[in-house]
Amino acid sequence: MRVSLSFTGFGPILADLPAVQAAEECGLDGLWYAEHICAHDAVVPAAVYLRATERLELALMGVSTAGRHPGLAAMELASLAEIAPGRVRAAIGTGVPDMIAKLGKTVSRPVETTLALHRALKTALAGGELTGEQPGFSFRHYQLAPVSTPPPLDLMAVRPRMLDAAARCADGVCLSAGASRRYLSDAVTRVLTTLDAAGRRRADFRISAVVLAFITDDIDSARSQAAQLLAGFDAATTEYLAAGAIPPGALVAAVAERGPAGALEVLTPEVIDALALVCPPDELGESLTAYAATGIDEIAIAPCAPPDQLPDLVELIAKCRSQFTAHP
Repeated sequence: MRVSLSFTGFGPILADLPAVQAAEECGLDGLWYAEHICAHDAVVPAAVYLRATERLELALMGVSTAGRHPGLAAMELASLAEIAPGRVRAAIGTGVPDMIAKLGKTVSRPVETTLALHRALKTALAGGELTGEQPGFSFRHYQLAPVSTPPPLDLMAVRPRMLDAAARCADGVCLSAGASRRYLSDAVTRVLTTLDAAGRRRADFRISAVVLAFITDDIDSARSQAAQLLAGFDAATTEYLAAGAIPPGALVAAVAERGPAGALEVLTPEVIDALALVCPPDELGESLTAYAATGIDEIAIAPCAPPDQLPDLVELIAKCRSQFTAHP
């Protein structure tokens, strides 16, 4: 199992640079950077971190037609691939509805729209010409030049139809933060079934998962922080990702009735332990083993800690990764 870092896009770009450099020096595999509307884009931080490292892969999360035209996105990805050949990856999706609403956009036909974006990016990055109308965008004799080695394109997925679409068409799938390990295992099983039905090689497809991490001896405080964070997520999505941890309908009903306070009642310590990596430093190896057992190929750890603590956490993660059995 690959072990990488994940950044949310809300913290200062340069404040995370020491953690990036620590990840490079300690032997982690990559960095995942999430783009959020009204916070940071993913392209500028990616360029900064790629120039500060020589080995790490940089994956951009959240590329969507809500934020930019796919022609511009192809230009940005090609430029990054030119800066760091073989070290760029992108995870594309629909965007979070309440965030893209700030740009006057809505989520409509998410699977069709995401697949259209994937096809357009794949064609553009390979140097092909694009003309015509697609859901949410259009091209008129667009052809990218110069062309670099095309970066792999994953789909961001939560529900079955998008998981199936990723397994049929993309280079990988990126699974959301807040997922239970049961959800991850079930998603892996579904992806493997679809890959087999589509005649695609398992070795050519990467299954990644972003995992919220609270690595501290103060477990009660960590659980409280995690609950506050997850209480702000979309209730229906959080409930779906919490397979085996939250009864169907419980979180949605609690939020509808009592708002955030209702969410916190459902997000008990036991639920938090199922949806995030919450452990003291000396149990990190065991926690990583549990995630490896789900069958995912890569865990992108989103450490919830002040920036000045991140380099030490990165060193700890690097030391612990040797303690768990890797998924082939």
